Amino acid sequence: MEVERIGELLTLWTHSSDAFLILDKKAKILFANPALERVSGIGLKKQVGRTISELIKGGIINDSASLKAIQQKKIITSELNTAAGKKLLSTASPVIDSNSGRVQRVVCNIRSMSIISQSQIAGIIKEGFCSKDKEGSDVYKKIIIDDGKYELVYISDKIELAVKMAYQLSRVDSTVLILGETGVGKDLFARLIHNNSFRNKTGRFLKVNCAAISKSLVESELFGYEPGSFTGALKFGKPGFVELAKGGTLFLDEVAELPLEAQSKLLGILQEKEYFKVGGTKKNTADVRVIAATNQNLQEMVLNGKFRKDLFYRLNVIPFEVPPLRERKEDIPVLIHHFSMKIKEKYGIEKEIGQDIIRQLYSYRWPGNVRELASLIERLMVTVPEDNVSLLNLPEPYVIKNPSNAEGTLKEKIKLYEWKLIKEALESSDSKLEAAQKLGISLSSLFRKIQYKD
Repeated sequence: MEVERIGELLTLWTHSSDAFLILDKKAKILFANPALERVSGIGLKKQVGRTISELIKGGIINDSASLKAIQQKKIITSELNTAAGKKLLSTASPVIDSNSGRVQRVVCNIRSMSIISQSQIAGIIKEGFCSKDKEGSDVYKKIIIDDGKYELVYISDKIELAVKMAYQLSRVDSTVLILGETGVGKDLFARLIHNNSFRNKTGRFLKVNCAAISKSLVESELFGYEPGSFTGALKFGKPGFVELAKGGTLFLDEVAELPLEAQSKLLGILQEKEYFKVGGTKKNTADVRVIAATNQNLQEMVLNGKFRKDLFYRLNVIPFEVPPLRERKEDIPVLIHHFSMKIKEKYGIEKEIGQDIIRQLYSYRWPGNVRELASLIERLMVTVPEDNVSLLNLPEPYVIKNPSNAEGTLKEKIKLYEWKLIKEALESSDSKLEAAQKLGISLSSLFRKIQYKD
């Protein structure tokens, strides 16, 4: 049994994604697990037998939680940088002898401060990238939806106002029309309204993408059909989405895509709370709250005869607009942090996304909004082979082609232009040495500019 236990501990020690150090009372490294080299970026396993003080003096690391833990005899957590350019979070736990009260060992847990830490976010905010200064450890808000299946992450005042409105609308049963560009998160707000309403206890949230249903099947899918209604119909008929959402909320996404015939039947549900199944003669009660969403201009569609005027007014009882990402750019850093951490948790990928990328992305207009940003971060995290994602890895169209027109200080514009020249040199060269020669700098200078991009 004892042998099995030791084997399990060795498995944990060997395969942990976090790095571990065991030090003696003088902070000499006794043991290090394999993850240490990957997390720190330097061959610390070769440093076994040396003290932490020696590593600091040698410039391998700039700080140590272990020394503080030995001095203060308590658990210490601190940030540190390595010579390889890694940003780490180190937690040192002293093992104290119960008889003497002296520190005998220190167990140090080290993990990469991958992507962007909250302190980095606060730093970006202080630089003026956000509309107001929000200091402190809790620099952004996260709302958990559907037991963690969805999360709404933000810092901007505009989303804060939208969240407050969503909570207010959850207290009533009025029809809501959520407006906003593609990818802004209309679905999240619809779920937020339902989850905090009484209908969360009496029924389900049923999302229907109107654009994904064949026009010939829209009515039967929405309202159901009776047996034998048409060729190919199921023997016992089929309930529609309205029936399946009974007692709950029916979320009609892309409602502008509904054909005019289905629009007239939807109007009956909103006005009379009644409907007929396809091929049926019996009236059915529609006990649902309708929340609709669109990225189209419904008023313009009404003028062009593509959307029923009476249905528009029935849906537009309470218009609810979700602002596009370009109007709440202060959310970009926290969203990058959120999405990159999700990728890390899913795939175990350790990468750092530089603040220079965040600054660059502030100048992009984001036609795909939050969904587009999420896709970009996943692309960078998954495809970039280096541990540090820099401007050189940023694909078109996110790169500013004319840095002189970029927003920001003179220093930031010069930095962007420098990156433009470096990227052009690298793309037109067969090696980094050739690129350095074209730029008129040493190879070490080029490596330093790539590695220490901030």
